[in-house]
Amino acid sequence: MSGISELEFDAESWNTMPSAERVRRCLIFAHEARQLAANAAPELKDAYSDLSRQWLALAAEIEKNNPATARLS
Repeated sequence: MSGISELEFDAESWNTMPSAERVRRCLIFAHEARQLAANAAPELKDAYSDLSRQWLALAAEIEKNNPATARLS
């Protein structure tokens, strides 16, 4: 699918994008989930926070398995 927004997830596109782009998208999704958690109703706050942590964990795994994509600290 062409023209996909950075905030949309498409498995077919994900499989073809470079690892560095996957990491970048994971970080964007984590940030968005963190913002949602900050403004969520109490019953949803933990779920959004967990999503953020999962996106960050995925970014870390992608970087671990593709050292060339490692972010500069």
